[in-house]
Amino acid sequence: MRQIICALIAAAFAAGAAQAQPDVPWRHTPGIAVVGAVADARQPLVDEAVAFWNQTLTDIGSGFRLGTVIRVARPVPEEALRLLSRAILEERRGRAIPHELRDPPGDLTIFLASSAFVSFTVAFDADGKRVVGIRNGGAPPMSLPNVARNVIAHELGHAVGLRHNSDPTLLMCGRPAACRPEDFRSDQPRMFALSDDEKDQLLAMYPAAWQPQLR
Repeated sequence: MRQIICALIAAAFAAGAAQAQPDVPWRHTPGIAVVGAVADARQPLVDEAVAFWNQTLTDIGSGFRLGTVIRVARPVPEEALRLLSRAILEERRGRAIPHELRDPPGDLTIFLASSAFVSFTVAFDADGKRVVGIRNGGAPPMSLPNVARNVIAHELGHAVGLRHNSDPTLLMCGRPAACRPEDFRSDQPRMFALSDDEKDQLLAMYPAAWQPQLR
């Protein structure tokens, strides 16, 4: 993967364990909370990634949309993000979700970290909260032009239920393919594309008649 191992994990809090569970659609419109420094250059890239996914959903005729983005003033749990990233990287399925991540402020919470780890996406249960951890943006490969915006969009792709593919020209390329974050590098800002199959999968998960369930 683009040196970003992105896994969608389901955790049973009673057991405190994590297990892989991709392709899980949202049943309600997820509110998005971004935890990180207000002046972080990745903040507007989150808005851009959300707009990209909502436009994509509009274009394919889906009724689903990602919800409102809010900023949350609280510390980023750097060590917890590193620990969970490492557990995902090593495929330790029984790894407990760190307690600092068990009560995220949004339905979908994006942590903009200042430390180095492999960026990831986790889901706590089939219809529960999801967390995206984004590694530090001040050093390569994240500091390379156009990389960070696509890394964030890639992780949001997992958050809406997409898996990896093996085409390095596409947004969702990842393990076991030999994709790397620097493949997103571009002198011109642009989002990498989705495949037609991925668009079909999105529409199957989120059809035109999709409506948020009451909670």
